[in-house]
Parts: sequence; structure tokens; C-alpha cells
Amino acid sequence: MTRKLIAPAAVTLALTVAQAASAEQFAVQLETAYEGASPRLMETLRITEIEDFSIEDSHFVVIDAPDSAYAEAFILAIGRDAEALHALDADWLNPAMQHLTPAQRLSFLRAVLCDACTS
Repeated sequence: MTRKLIAPAAVTLALTVAQAASAEQFAVQLETAYEGASPRLMETLRITEIEDFSIEDSHFVVIDAPDSAYAEAFILAIGRDAEALHALDADWLNPAMQHLTPAQRLSFLRAVLCDACTS
């Protein structure tokens, strides 16, 4: 009986860990400054905010998401116009990246097709 209860819990735990490990990082370029999203929305979309910043007139929010479709859902859900969606070719949180300013880290962005973006 105990084995029957443990097996589903173990499978659920394994899937949760696998999903978290398979997340990708994206930078959403917004037309206006990002003011955050509700924790409930982020949990529902399975998205984690890593950092948000502005460089001159460009505003960015860096997120972990399962894939680009989740990142686009995030754009639509926050109700902001996004100029572009970028995938990160390097881990934004990697200690080797920490000595770079956000502006310098932008060189690690790769444009991703985005139906929810204005450009």
C-alpha cells in the first residue's frame, strides 16, 4: 500500500525537477518600464523573473520559461507592448557573467520569432 502512494509522488517530483531543469532564459524587450507581475501569474505560467533593467529608452525583463511560447504568453499576460523577444545563449546568472553590466550581457542575446511582439 505504501509503495502505491510513494510511486506517484516520486514521479511527480521527478517531473517537477525535470521541468525546472529544462527552462530556458529569455529577455523580453519592452516599450515601457517593467513594473513586475503577480506571483500567481508567474506561477501559473511557470516563469521566474531573473532581473529587469533599463538602458536608455530600452527596457528588459529577463525570465526563465519552459520555452518561447511561455515567454510570449507572459508578454500577453502582462499587457505590455514588447518590441522583441530574445533567447539567451549564456546563463544570465552564471558567475562568469556577473562581472558584466547588463548592457554588456546584451551581446549574448539571440532574436526569437515572436508573434506577440510589435516588431
